[in-house]
Formats: sequence, C-alpha cells, structure tokens
Amino acid sequence: MHKIRSQFPILENYTYLNTANHGLISQDLIDYRINEMNKMRDTASLYTNKRNVFIDEVRATIARFMDAPFENTAVIPNFSTGFNILMEGINKKAKFLLLEGDYPSVNWPVETRGFDCVYAAIDQNMEENILKACEQHQPDFFCFSVVQYISGIKMDLEFIKQLKQQFPHMILIGDLTQYVGCEEFRFRESGLDIILASCYKWLNAGDGNGFICVKDQVKEFIKPSRIGYRSTRNVMDAVPEFIGRFEPGHQDMTAFGSLKFTMETVEKIGLDHIQKELNHWSQLAKTEFQNRNLLHNDVVQREQHSTIFNIKGDQELYDRLNKSHIITSLRGDGIRVSFSYFNSQEDLDQLLKTLDA
Repeated sequence: MHKIRSQFPILENYTYLNTANHGLISQDLIDYRINEMNKMRDTASLYTNKRNVFIDEVRATIARFMDAPFENTAVIPNFSTGFNILMEGINKKAKFLLLEGDYPSVNWPVETRGFDCVYAAIDQNMEENILKACEQHQPDFFCFSVVQYISGIKMDLEFIKQLKQQFPHMILIGDLTQYVGCEEFRFRESGLDIILASCYKWLNAGDGNGFICVKDQVKEFIKPSRIGYRSTRNVMDAVPEFIGRFEPGHQDMTAFGSLKFTMETVEKIGLDHIQKELNHWSQLAKTEFQNRNLLHNDVVQREQHSTIFNIKGDQELYDRLNKSHIITSLRGDGIRVSFSYFNSQEDLDQLLKTLDA
C-alpha cells in the first residue's frame, strides 16, 4: 500500500482517520482535474459540446461499477439532491419505515414532507427490529443508510435480500454514501430497489458527484417532477425519461469526470483487495478499542461492522488528538474514527498511543 499512500501527501504529516467525514484527493486525481480544466480554458464550447456523450460514459462506468442497468442510472451532484427529487415523486399517503437516528439527509426529507413514518432502533438487534416493524406496520417504503454515519453499524445485506423476499411490495431505498467503494456490491442481485450515494468519502472522488440507480419495477410508484433540457436527452418535444428527471440541467464535467476516474482507479486496485484491507482494519481496531472499553455495547455485540467507530471521548480528547495531528470527528456522544484502505499499522498505533497516554 506504500505506492497508494504516496498519492495522498497529507499522510506525510497527519494520521488521517476521518474518511467518514471526507475522503482524500489523490495526486493523480488533481492532475486529471487540472488537465480537464485546461481543456475547458483552451477550447471552451469545443470541449463542453461533448458533455452529453461524456456524461453517458460516466453513467456507463457507474452502471458497471455497481452492476446496475445503464438506462436506470443517473448522475446527481450529491445524495441529498437526488433523494429529495425522489421524495417529491412519491404519493403523500405512503408509509415509510426509517431508522431512529439515521443520517439526517435520509430521515429529514421524509419527515418534513408529512409522510406517515414508523421507526426501528439502531442497536445490536437492528435487523430484528426492522423485521418486527415491517410485520407490525406494513410500510410502503424502507429508507436507510447501509452504514450508519455515527456508530459505523453496518446493515446485513443478506438480511435485506430476505426482507425483500418476505415483503416484495415494499420498496427499499439505500443510502450508500458511507459504503460505496468499501466492498464488492451487485445492485441487480441485492434486495435494494433504489440506491443513491455521494462519492466524496470512500471513493475519494471529491465534491459535487454522486449517482442514483433504480430497478425497473419501482418506476410506476414514483413520479419525479423535475425537468430540464437534458431530461429528454436534448430532443425537443420528447417525453422525459424517468432517469432524466434526475439530470435536469447541464452537468459538471470535471466533477463527474472525477467520479469516473476514481471508480476506474478502484477497479485497478481491486475491490476485493480493498475489502480485504478494510476487513482487516475493522477487526483489528474493534479488538483494540474493545480491550480498552471504548466501544458501546451495540457495536461490541454485532458480528459485522464497518471501519467507522465511535469511541468514548469528549472535546478535551478530541483537541488532544488534533494536537497530535490525528484527524477525527466529534459525532454523537463520542469521537468518530474511520479507517480507509490507505491507512497503515502506524496510523492505528499512533492513535492507540495517544489514547493510552
């Protein structure tokens, strides 16, 4: 991983354990973006006139990366924009199942629109809580983050497959922002009907890019209202495509080019290799934190976990970590640390040394 670490100069001066907040930008991506901006400077519309073809290339890359249908894949500037467009197209009488304390950008767009909402608790029995809520309330939609942004608790995706089989008419919408780029995922085979993500975290793609993928069978239940020139692929008087409703205007070629670039970079590294590396950090860090009594019982009791941990700590400890050049985040009632594939044993050792002190 030394060659990969050399792509991120910040790692020379900091112990970066904050990918759950924001991923890093590689030197190769910086070079790519500068080159694209130079093209725009030097050729103007000769460059931007290729936008539609280029964005379709980006969509094809996303579809391949996520194993999703190309015709049902759209680029979006971020998760929240795409999710709000989605919510606008759903019948106001629909009933939603949400997770208590899930990411605000998941729960708020549902709650503030007045939908009937029921909830399941995020704890060591999260999947059991979800199943009971589905049996009791029979929701039309279930929206959730695959990985929780505060605790790092990770949804059992095999459970999601079984849930979809048991409740085939319930539409499952997954926020993959804290998940995409961490392990292999096949949308077509998953129990999820719709997936969305911002890609500035684990894909290290920078800001302003994300995606949504939808399965055919759910289109009849959602009628998004947004529209713009590209919604009809620039054909006047054409009927807007469903997926075109999520791309109503011109797209930032540099931002979405960055997403294409980083997805291809991850493919070169190998998602299986990244997944193995992250599993290693998840198990090792969990053991070290558990030995120091730094984790909540909800996390300790679960078999699967992500590489996001919320350890016991306060502002004073957070400030001490900052002074030691260890970058983390204050989240919930503790300090969130998160490990990416570019982290090293030295990073973990530095964190533990400071905590033990």
